Amino acid sequence: MANLKGKVTIEVTFENLNVPIGFGMTNAIIYHNCSEQIYVKSPWTKISRSIKNDNFKINILKKDIKWE
Repeated sequence: MANLKGKVTIEVTFENLNVPIGFGMTNAIIYHNCSEQIYVKSPWTKISRSIKNDNFKINILKKDIKWE
């Protein structure tokens, strides 16, 4: 087992995300949807791939991972 440390920078862009405005949960809904779309792209995901939305684009901008 490897012992790694590091940082991965991921960019999520989206269009046409329907979010209700004004009840205090807008940011939480956006963060949840972005995180969910990142997770659904994982080869080890345990959630249904049917929730993958084509209006989300996931890009890994930078990987800085080191062996300890």
